[in-house]
Amino acid sequence: MPSGVLVTVLGAFRERLQKMDLFTPIIGAERLHHNFLATIKPNAAGVRDVLSSWADGFRDRDGKFVEEFQSTYNSSFLELYLFAVFKQLGLKMDFHLDAPDFVAVGHPLAIEAAIASHAQDDVPEWEKTIKGVADMDIETAQRQSTIRLSNALMGKSEAYLRRYATLSHMAGRAYVVAIANYGRQDFNLLGDVAMQHLLYDPEDKQHLLKANGAAVPIGLFNSDAYAHISAVMFSSVATFGKTRALGKHEGEFIFRATRIRNDVEPIRILARNSEYKESLTDGLRLFTNPYAQVPLDVQRFNDPGIRRHVAEKDGRYTVTCHPDGDLCMRMVQALLQKKD
Repeated sequence: MPSGVLVTVLGAFRERLQKMDLFTPIIGAERLHHNFLATIKPNAAGVRDVLSSWADGFRDRDGKFVEEFQSTYNSSFLELYLFAVFKQLGLKMDFHLDAPDFVAVGHPLAIEAAIASHAQDDVPEWEKTIKGVADMDIETAQRQSTIRLSNALMGKSEAYLRRYATLSHMAGRAYVVAIANYGRQDFNLLGDVAMQHLLYDPEDKQHLLKANGAAVPIGLFNSDAYAHISAVMFSSVATFGKTRALGKHEGEFIFRATRIRNDVEPIRILARNSEYKESLTDGLRLFTNPYAQVPLDVQRFNDPGIRRHVAEKDGRYTVTCHPDGDLCMRMVQALLQKKD
């Protein structure tokens, strides 16, 4: 093949990779995820615009991303969200490498994405009911969330030890696990308390018990047992509601949100979409491991929306605070127009 033709073909191929068609269904209707169906509704054009902007430059390395986005949704949504965050932070990713999910160019950093899903016998988050959310017992909810988050983190810890640690490009790189919580119907109301318990065990409980009596260790960053994990990124609001908050939409929506200013002052927000303000990174957390084999350069995550917990081996830690309060929870409700 002549070199000019080859360049043209490769250029077209790269262009196709850059512009994934996320929203035209490529699988049977019975396999389409509930959240994907919400994404392609006529009143979700603003959601699609936000997702398209997040996906700009993203590479579908194995040719499966669109199918997974349409069939399982949440994990693919998280990858798009993280990619958008990294672009905002000025981090370029090397998509020539197949693992972990994101390997930074020019920085000793790799990030693996994970979601905490609901238990097998529990109601999935997309089938949430008013009763299921309103009848929340906070202690039970946080305990269950901690267990679900532990499952997600353990899976990515094992992936590192089993495979990623052997990859030549991982030598000297900080390994960060980025987790979104979808473990309960009310996950978007629970903030980051469960993750603090899992990583730092502030109440010194040392473990939690599953329903079957099995013990789940907590305080994972209080020793060198997980030194291969440099930090955890976390959000309970990197959700469909984030795209509602960032997009321009037809129709009216009500946002109910809570921010915490200076770690103590709750700020309750009730606003229509025309008045509500939220940034891409609002609600994102970064928890560092003081025992990390490769310490994370936390300055790479210097953004007002990212609340950073920088821990020390003696149990002390410093926390950054957003000047307008750190976003902890958010709910979005569509206002239905009365028909004549």
